[in-house]
Amino acid sequence: MRAARLIAAAIFLSGAVAPATAQRALTVAPLVSLAEHRVDAGFGVERSLGPILGAVGTLRLGTGLAVAVRALGGSLFGANGVLDRDVGELGVEGSVVTGPWLSLQAGAARRAYGTKVGRQTWTTVDIGAVARVAFAGGTIHGVGRAALLPVVSVTGLPDPGVSFRAATGLEYGIRAATLGVEYSLERYDFPIDQGVRRVEQLAALTLRLGLGLR
Repeated sequence: MRAARLIAAAIFLSGAVAPATAQRALTVAPLVSLAEHRVDAGFGVERSLGPILGAVGTLRLGTGLAVAVRALGGSLFGANGVLDRDVGELGVEGSVVTGPWLSLQAGAARRAYGTKVGRQTWTTVDIGAVARVAFAGGTIHGVGRAALLPVVSVTGLPDPGVSFRAATGLEYGIRAATLGVEYSLERYDFPIDQGVRRVEQLAALTLRLGLGLR
């Protein structure tokens, strides 16, 4: 959790030192996702599917900095005897614009999965980039995201060796609102234990409506 606290502190300080005259804009984006969670621990793929609801609040600063906070929650229903599970997540992310179409991002999140037999928590730190390419006169943007997760801590499991997140989608601007659709994939490759390799992934198709408040 120390790395997550350091990132959150850096984001806070970045906002604190922004010029007082900088123009700020607040956006709130409710979202709904259809998520699929897969686990392969050497005994076949365990699959669960379900809806996730949430929202993202983003404060954009006139210096090209932005701070976003998200809260998500839902239920994933298991197939073929796999236990149903509830999922919840809180995350914070900071970004800075580095070019006309590229932004760099860093963030931290805490996720929990709960079943009738136990609870598992995930703590992650991610570093990545977002590319936005405008077309149709700037009304529509193609969006691509990619991030590495150098810090992943999971209760009851060793830390995964390789973890990443990727996403692609479209955003359509309608006056002060932005409608977006995105497909995302997270993958976690755990070290081999007693000849068994564990792989987990979470895929989601997300519909989001961003509303500018000021």
